[in-house]
Amino acid sequence: MGVAEDFAPSFVKKPQLHQEDDGNRLIFECQLLSSPKPDIDWFRSDNKLVEDGRTKFKIQPVGDNKFTVVLELDDVVETDAGLYKVKAKNKSGEVSASINLNFTPADEPKEKQIDGFAPTFAKKPAIRQEEDGKRLLFECRVNADPLPNITWFHNGAEVKESPRHKLTIDKDVHSYFATLEIQNVTVEDAGKYKVNAKNELGESNATISLNFDTPVPASAEGIKPTFTERPVIRQSEDGGNVTFECRCVGDPTPTVTWSHGETVLSEGKRYKMSLTMDQKLYHMACLEISSVVSSDQGEYRAQAKNKHGLGVATINLNFESGSKKIPDGKSPRFPKKPTIRQEEDILIMECILEAHPVPDIIWYCSDKEISDNKRTKMTRKAISKDSYILTLEIQNPTKEDGGNYRCNAINMYGESNANIALNFQGTTYSYYIF
Repeated sequence: MGVAEDFAPSFVKKPQLHQEDDGNRLIFECQLLSSPKPDIDWFRSDNKLVEDGRTKFKIQPVGDNKFTVVLELDDVVETDAGLYKVKAKNKSGEVSASINLNFTPADEPKEKQIDGFAPTFAKKPAIRQEEDGKRLLFECRVNADPLPNITWFHNGAEVKESPRHKLTIDKDVHSYFATLEIQNVTVEDAGKYKVNAKNELGESNATISLNFDTPVPASAEGIKPTFTERPVIRQSEDGGNVTFECRCVGDPTPTVTWSHGETVLSEGKRYKMSLTMDQKLYHMACLEISSVVSSDQGEYRAQAKNKHGLGVATINLNFESGSKKIPDGKSPRFPKKPTIRQEEDILIMECILEAHPVPDIIWYCSDKEISDNKRTKMTRKAISKDSYILTLEIQNPTKEDGGNYRCNAINMYGESNANIALNFQGTTYSYYIF
């Protein structure tokens, strides 16, 4: 037996008013479709009503996912006049409508009656790339009535129109397709994005994160140094040497200095430092310590600097009690960008992971955790010591499977994420790995 899909409340019949007992009792009544059953609140002039000796609320099922909602008002007096509003809400959204109760002559001004529903996200934000990643589009769909005010934020700051930023809203009846377009993308555009939709009946928010774990185009001005991954510690098999690795992005190539506590380290004797090109705009900064001694424990800091700014990464070196051996473990790390391919009717996303001990693995689509089912399968396969292939398979993919996918790996030493944005265009799909 199938499970009915949940949906936000909607009005079958807007509120209507009739009287009983020679006008001493007034009844406000409307009908709703909703799954699951909605929570109902009644208001008069923005004041929430509560049940008492004169005021009674009812909600009665009258069919599949259909409900009659009633407000009864006894011993009516003139002070009961005003704008009455009913609000219905469930986990998928909310809707509201209003009706005037007025005892004054018809030509007297009345409060504005507002019918409609608060904004809900029919499609959460998704990221799409164009022009080989130089242009990004954040897209979402909002259902609302009346027209909502839609605002975008980046790391808490409002995004406004500029030569690089374009904001658009396309209307389709009571559905709105909102887009934030960013031109000439750089790593400075990474971070948390939030879209807020608000009208007279309420507001709603949705968020999406943009992370760059692969190269992106540099702006004409360049890029401030930024460490894109947690630093990694490696120890030689005999325990005599320790190597720190930090991956950073920067343009022009930054200068990297290392320090141990308050002491700036210099090349020579036991210290060897290097900075190598990892990928376009990306660099791997390494510090190797030979002939390790107990006093090498403590906090190390890598500082990357160019004319555009400064980036810092820190890492702690600790030994097991009574030895010079690093605790046997490493935080999760994705050494290569994810891959995606299709084999017949199966879409396969694949990531290489390094970690010890074996981390917990969770796949997400648009921040919703993915579970194994008839169409979706997740696997982990060891390929060498502390290395694994993580796979997500989707059978018979459709447009509904589009979105931002994230593979999260976490153990006691840390966590890391691999990200893929999957978009369908016609009968084909495109993807953006970030």
